[in-house]
Amino acid sequence: MPLRLSAAQMAALAALGEAAWPREACALLVGLGYDDGLRVTELVPAGNVAATPEREFELDPAVHFATLRRLRDAGGTNFIIGHWHSHPNGRAEPSAQDVAMISDPGLVWLISAVHDGQASPVRAFRAAPKGDGFEFIPLTIEQQD
Repeated sequence: MPLRLSAAQMAALAALGEAAWPREACALLVGLGYDDGLRVTELVPAGNVAATPEREFELDPAVHFATLRRLRDAGGTNFIIGHWHSHPNGRAEPSAQDVAMISDPGLVWLISAVHDGQASPVRAFRAAPKGDGFEFIPLTIEQQD
């Protein structure tokens, strides 16, 4: 399943990760389905309220709930399709901590590595059931403009 992001959205995610470094940054991904994929229509930056933001992320629940309400009230076809977070001085792939945090296997996980304040390209994954747990499946990112 491809995930469509614009160059501007990718640049915005890089900027958020670089600004938060050496802490993890996070954002909600609002979008919609198309054919056999998903398209990001909006990035919603959210504060990282984790106890140790240098090693983990927790989206500010107030931002999450406000976004859900706004999308519901708008009555459109957009919905929360996933979230993005950065890995300071880590890799742009799911960590063991990320696997432990999966609560909705349908969500997209975008991850950026940020080394010494410089973001690398974002990578996309989707959580899928596997045995008694979950695994992350890489997704193709298609740039749209």
